[in-house]
This record gives sequence, structure tokens and C-alpha cells, in this order.
Amino acid sequence: MVEDFNSTINRIWHGSIDVHVHASPDPVASRRFDAVELAEAARAAGMRGFIFKSHEYPTVPVAYVLNKMVPGIDVFGSIALDYEVGGLNPAALEASAKMGARKVWMPTFSADHWSRTRNNRPGIRVLNDDGTLIDVIDDLLSIIQQFDMILGTGHLSTEEQLALVKEARRRRIKTVVTHADFWIPAEAQKQMAEMGAFIEHAYIICTPGHGTATAAEIAATIRTHGPQQSILSTDLGQAFNPAPAEGFRMWIAAMLREDFTPREVEVMVKDNPAGLLGLA
Repeated sequence: MVEDFNSTINRIWHGSIDVHVHASPDPVASRRFDAVELAEAARAAGMRGFIFKSHEYPTVPVAYVLNKMVPGIDVFGSIALDYEVGGLNPAALEASAKMGARKVWMPTFSADHWSRTRNNRPGIRVLNDDGTLIDVIDDLLSIIQQFDMILGTGHLSTEEQLALVKEARRRRIKTVVTHADFWIPAEAQKQMAEMGAFIEHAYIICTPGHGTATAAEIAATIRTHGPQQSILSTDLGQAFNPAPAEGFRMWIAAMLREDFTPREVEVMVKDNPAGLLGLA
């Protein structure tokens, strides 16, 4: 019997892992769910797990409690190296790593590229004027490597991300180019994929609140570097957007409608995230 479209979506959705979701408490944004509600919704959907991200605080303690409160779903903690944790702060990174953080993001809202384009003020850069990585990046990458963490490129400029990914991959650090479709050109995405980085394609860019691209456009970009080097995520949790788990289902459905095979979509929502997180 031929599997119907709805069953195919649900089969892929169940057991999936979203590497980029938000929840309250949050000091600057209204969120759809608090962290407990987020975990309960993901479990009810049959998802395998998610990485809980905050721009302002390390989420490892929250993830630790959620894994006790909401059994049946794996919640992974993380840290973003924004001003709220001291920016490019090796001590803060090491503390989170020792507590079990699975992912670190380079600066997001504090990144120079983001801050200048959104807020018209300077922020944190990872490059010197001559295009070389600043010294503290060596310390940060050493910690990431030591604890086998996942490196997310954050909201850095394309130039910064290319340099960072090149060095991270030289060290064989697991690297994900954060919601690449917002400003990273397809050619640069392909370059970083060829270095061994995974390219994250987040559903948020197709939502009414943030929509600057269509599913067809994202699908065309994915084909330039292939599903094997791609990860689908949502970056959802905003009060005005779909709930993260349901948004993930919508994203899976959209990629199937763009003629990716069920197996290709599974690679992007199950195999690649699980491999980065060290899951069987």
C-alpha cells in the first residue's frame, strides 16, 4: 500500500530533532511557550529532542531540569556568546561545557554584523582588520574541541563565518552555519559545506513574521550543497509564529512538496542532528 502524504509527514516528524528553538523566560522577546510547555509539546508530537537556545543566558540548567520533569524527550542545553555572558568569554563557555552544554553559538544579537544592520551600532567581531581570527577564538575553539561541542556560527558576517568555519573544520570541530538563508549567499554556503560544515535552514525565514524567502528558494539553495550537509530547524518560539513542534512538521511537509524524498528529509531532521549530538 502506498503511504499517503500525511502519514509520510508524521513518520518523518516522529523522532526528529530540532537544533534551534526558543522559549520563555526571555528578557527581550515574547515567547509562545515557557520551557516546560515547549518540552511537553515536543514530546506529545513524538519528537526525539531539541536544543534549547537563549541569546541571553546559558540553558544547561534549564535543560537539566526539563529532562527530569518531562521524560521521553531529550532536551540539550547551549550557550550563546553574547554580551550577557561576557561576549567571547572562555570562562563562561567552559562552565557550560562542564555542565553538559552540547552547542555554543558565536555572538548573535551582540554580533557586529547584526548590531550594525539592525541597531546601527557596533558589536562583537571575530576578525582582526587583516582578516585573521582574533586571539580569543583559539581559546574558545580549544574548549569546544575538548568537550566535543557543536559550534554554531551565530549572527556573524559572511566573511567572519567563512574564516571561522575554515579554522573550526581544520580542527575537525562539528560546525553548523546558523540559519544560513538570512544573509549567507548560496555560494558561501556551498563553500562551507565543502569544508564539512552543516548548513542550517530554519523555517522561521518562511513565516509571516520573518518571511524573506519561500520554501522553493530554500529548497533550491539546499540542492547546491545537498541534504547530506544540510539540517532543517525552526528557530521558532516567537509568540506570533507557529508553535515550534508544529512548525517543524510544516517545514518537513514543505520540503516534501519541493520534491525532496522522504529519506532526504529524514537525513536533514534526524540523521544529521543525531550525528552531531552523538546519538545512536
